[in-house]
Amino acid sequence: MSKNKKLLDDVAKSAGISPSWINKYTVVTTLFIVWVTFFDKHNIFAYQKLKGTIAKMEMEKEQLNEEIAQALKDKQDLELDHEKFAREKHLMHKADEEIILIEQK
Repeated sequence: MSKNKKLLDDVAKSAGISPSWINKYTVVTTLFIVWVTFFDKHNIFAYQKLKGTIAKMEMEKEQLNEEIAQALKDKQDLELDHEKFAREKHLMHKADEEIILIEQK
């Protein structure tokens, strides 16, 4: 028994903690925390990866919502004025007209 006590005291001193803290409960709790943190299915690394994926998907959702809003606006323009929509979006023109495109920076 004194051999185990000496071993526990040496382990406690090398870890820099009080020997009274070394018991089966603290050992099991420490092993459980290490297991959940690194080896479990839902460990910290998987959590961070999922968090990054969620952030990326939220950004994509915002972009898609903007595209939907633009598509709805284009649909409304089309319903109100077919000729304006065809001229501006598809560059259609009448037979006797010319189109001059001016690009803005």
